[in-house]
Amino acid sequence: MRRLVTALVLVAALSAGCTPAVPRPPVTFAVLAGAYYSARGDAAVEGAVVEDSERLLRRAVADVNARENVDFVLVAGDLLARAEPLSLDRARAMLDDLQVPYFVVLGEHDGPAPPGEDDAGEKAARPEGPAGPRRPPAVSRSTVLWTFQDRGIDGPRGYWARKVEPGIVVVGLDTVDPGRRAGHVDARQLAWLEETLSRHPGRMVVVVAHHGLMPLHPLDEGKAWSPLLVDNAEEVRQVLERHPNVVMAVTGHHHFADGRIAGRIVYLASPSISVWPMAYHLVRIDREEAEAVWVSVAGPALARRGQERLLESRRYRGVFPKGEDGDTACVRLFGGNKMKTYRLPAIRP
Repeated sequence: MRRLVTALVLVAALSAGCTPAVPRPPVTFAVLAGAYYSARGDAAVEGAVVEDSERLLRRAVADVNARENVDFVLVAGDLLARAEPLSLDRARAMLDDLQVPYFVVLGEHDGPAPPGEDDAGEKAARPEGPAGPRRPPAVSRSTVLWTFQDRGIDGPRGYWARKVEPGIVVVGLDTVDPGRRAGHVDARQLAWLEETLSRHPGRMVVVVAHHGLMPLHPLDEGKAWSPLLVDNAEEVRQVLERHPNVVMAVTGHHHFADGRIAGRIVYLASPSISVWPMAYHLVRIDREEAEAVWVSVAGPALARRGQERLLESRRYRGVFPKGEDGDTACVRLFGGNKMKTYRLPAIRP
């Protein structure tokens, strides 16, 4: 009888020109992005308080563990300031302290740095004079992938899909284009994404990537911040929006918390753990809505230092007008959207 009722509901929905709603089991997950962890505390990342990255990452892990309702954790890239062997080993050990499953996608810092950034970081971190200590060479991207083999990643590819309790599918995209700060998803990965989403039509899907998939600020359309996005983001969105089971796409790299609904999908950018507001996202999805709240892991003194470091950044502060009004606008943007709620459609037309 139950199957007959289900079939009649399906026929009625299709007759009305609608796609039946995909079941949305209630789920809560955390998003850790932009930790920029450095075991030595001396890597240079613009705007980040790298010298306190270990304290901040440990606080984020402890805070997630103290919550009873978190189902899993997504690590949205740039876990490392620089992919040095000791930093990689210690970061993995800290994440292993999480008491729920966690899944990892890589950012451009989680491997050899893009051209220009590594040289700048080396000069900033090394004392003056020829006797200053040199950093160990960065490990390869492949080494980082193998380090997190059991955390979403499976084999030599950086993109993956996993069934996760309570009955959803998490899809991790590899948006890193080695040697560039901007992201890219190539044709092979797009074809894989289409095929993967088609295999799970009855399960809610959450996508995680490092680079942005949707412009969230007017500056995203210009030269200054366009590298924060995937350069073929529209192609990626077209694939996602063909599948009604995709509910949310979570990204890092922007360093500020914001989101929007487009094509009935929530595109959510999460804040950075080591860049003001030094926070992680706590995301809840149920049948009717999605809610994203950022949770700070910095005390007052560390938060003030984070704001100062942000205002010293040419990449972030430099795009705002000079003067106090520009300072205020920059701090408010990166520290804004403490909580945001998105209404989710029950069915697609």
